[in-house]
Amino acid sequence: MIEIPYFTALTTYFSYALLFVLGHIRDTFSYLLFRSQTTKGYAPLCRDFEDFYTRRFYRRIQDCWNRPICSAPGAWIDVVERQSFDNNKTLKQTTKVQKCLNLGSYNYLGFAAQDEFCTGRVIASLERFAGSTCSGCLDAGMTTEHEELENLVATYLGKEAAMVYGMGFATNSSTIPALVGKGCLVISDSLNHSSIVAGVRGSGAKVKVFKHNSPEHLEQVLRKSIAEGQPRTHRPWKKVLIMVEGVYSMEGEMVRLPEIVAIKKAYKAYLYLDEAHSIGAVGPTGRGVCEYAGVDTADIDIMMGTFTKSFGSCGGYIAGSKE
Repeated sequence: MIEIPYFTALTTYFSYALLFVLGHIRDTFSYLLFRSQTTKGYAPLCRDFEDFYTRRFYRRIQDCWNRPICSAPGAWIDVVERQSFDNNKTLKQTTKVQKCLNLGSYNYLGFAAQDEFCTGRVIASLERFAGSTCSGCLDAGMTTEHEELENLVATYLGKEAAMVYGMGFATNSSTIPALVGKGCLVISDSLNHSSIVAGVRGSGAKVKVFKHNSPEHLEQVLRKSIAEGQPRTHRPWKKVLIMVEGVYSMEGEMVRLPEIVAIKKAYKAYLYLDEAHSIGAVGPTGRGVCEYAGVDTADIDIMMGTFTKSFGSCGGYIAGSKE
């Protein structure tokens, strides 16, 4: 993790605090001057913090976000420049266009734009199988393209078999309840994605959380959970499943995989690895965090990933043993 310098952090917080104080002072004077204009019996329309934040904070810096784009979202994008004559209350587009490097997209490798290798093959497949090929197998049936994709994913990851899904979020939320249930324990990283949280909640399994990316705390939670067993009955858990991500998207941190694999082996638990943001993006040949960290994929029981990031497509996959 990249440490933020204390000077940068303190001055940033000081700037926010100053804006907060000045904003409330201005709002107080405005209220005192114009409160007589408020119709009796009606509540003020703009008194909550969201409105205050929008007017006094976000409006000053809003041109840094929500930028209008006038090109395909590839590795490079054309951004329309804007200008304001009323302190950013309104922004007007100009005729100027600036070419920018796209660092704000999940399209990590640029495949979602015109690509000399992928685009022609995608069009050929659509002409042969029609648009329903992009649906999940349960919706529109299994084709040779689906079989080829699943075999290719399994081979690419070094696993026995794989299943593909039509939606990345559903890959986690619908698979986890099929893997664990009542009498099982899920030990989840505190910053795991909401799709994992949704899947665990829907499974009926008991869930415990360990500190983000902390193998030491994971081992403490795991050891205590195994010693205590299930609540009330204290019977052994049917399954213990550790759930982590390869790259945590909001933090930009990479999982400490070798240490977690060592703990998993020592306590004979299962390991579920979400590689939505790491597959295709890290490793010498893009095979994800296992290749990057030198971990054998045989030590990962369930490998999950999506096609919506590096591969510039839609859907996801689960790879593991055929069983």
